[in-house]
Amino acid sequence: MVLRVLVQTLINGISLSLIYILFALGLTLIMGIFDVCNFAYGEFIMVAGFVVYFMVGKWGLPYITAPIVAIVILSLLGVAFEKGIFYPMRNRGGLEPALATFGASGALQTIALLLFGGNPHGVPPMIKGNVHLGSIFFSLDRVPVIIGGLIMIFLLFLFIQRTKFGLAIRVVQQDQEAAALQGININTTRTVVWIVAGCLAGVAGVFLAPLSYVTPFMGSDLLLKGFAVVIMGGMGSIPGALVGGFALGFVDSFGQTYIGTFSYLFAFAFIILVLLLRPQGLMGKR
Repeated sequence: MVLRVLVQTLINGISLSLIYILFALGLTLIMGIFDVCNFAYGEFIMVAGFVVYFMVGKWGLPYITAPIVAIVILSLLGVAFEKGIFYPMRNRGGLEPALATFGASGALQTIALLLFGGNPHGVPPMIKGNVHLGSIFFSLDRVPVIIGGLIMIFLLFLFIQRTKFGLAIRVVQQDQEAAALQGININTTRTVVWIVAGCLAGVAGVFLAPLSYVTPFMGSDLLLKGFAVVIMGGMGSIPGALVGGFALGFVDSFGQTYIGTFSYLFAFAFIILVLLLRPQGLMGKR
């Protein structure tokens, strides 16, 4: 019994970690390029959740269609944010665009409430069934999250490290003026960052929906944890988002299993401890 609970908790921790990482990577890319906190990024998760709810839960379409449609919709939403909020405010300080995203967050939540109501909506699991290996027992619903999350992270690193757009993103993140002098199109790079961030949020939302409930406010909780991962890992650090996501995911999973309702206190106490010991984050630079 103890081994069964431990194995299921470990699997839950891995799947939670990968969802946190995908979400935090999107936040990190946006913050690294725009130097602004995007308070509406949680609502990207909410939109993806409702895509899954309608396509799979209501219309009975295959699950594979949900991430494709979510990626397309959220990529377009990301471009709309970049062109409608960030581009017009490109010469202003970070506070005004951040406040604009805060307003956009409230607007998207209100629209979702008017369209879908405030009741939680359940989504069927991606895979039904359980695995029995001697005394080890775990459900299969987390397996697609783990496989898909690892594939997405691998593809992101290939994109960042091996493509011209990825190189442009790294250069713009370090010094936008120097990037412009080298002939890099800053506006195109910013748009690409939003498309990538939309893809990451779309996949994370598709993975999260069957593990919890779809509501207009489902992104708010994940936004808080996403910011915690980014800060704990180191602001703007992609490796830091990986380390911070795994750390918070495992702490959160074990906290929910062995502490229950006090797991939030346990998770954020861990974050405070990390920042007390390393104020720059786990992978941040002084």
